[in-house]
Amino acid sequence: MRDRSPRSGTRFTVALVALVALDGSPALATLNMKEGLWETTLVADGRTQSAGPKCYTRADIAEMEKLLQGKSSRVHGACRYSDFSQSGNSVNYTMTCRFGDDEQTSAVSATYGGDSASGTIRADGVTVTTSSRRLGNCSQSSFERADGRR
Repeated sequence: MRDRSPRSGTRFTVALVALVALDGSPALATLNMKEGLWETTLVADGRTQSAGPKCYTRADIAEMEKLLQGKSSRVHGACRYSDFSQSGNSVNYTMTCRFGDDEQTSAVSATYGGDSASGTIRADGVTVTTSSRRLGNCSQSSFERADGRR
């Protein structure tokens, strides 16, 4: 039986926002993150979900840094970013994503440590924790489109 309570919908939305944020968004170039094949796991309400492995090239990482700081001319799907701050290997920012008529604003914090990263995404009283680890080398970006653009 599916839980159709408003709180269940919020949990689903926050988890979906977390996947969107991590799936299409490599980490920052100025942080201690190595390019390569990364796997991210999300935990919300005791449930674990994998975002699957993604190849992050140096160009992917540099573009995400621009995006989070509002310096990218590229439009990034359903989400926009604001209130970016960085201290050492840690970042904080606000992420607002639109899914149809619904808009979800989340507070995001993350820390990078070379071959690993961890973070939290908070929205509507729900917290999603993330953990990522570098699996090895790769050469083909997971974020390039068929036309070669990112």
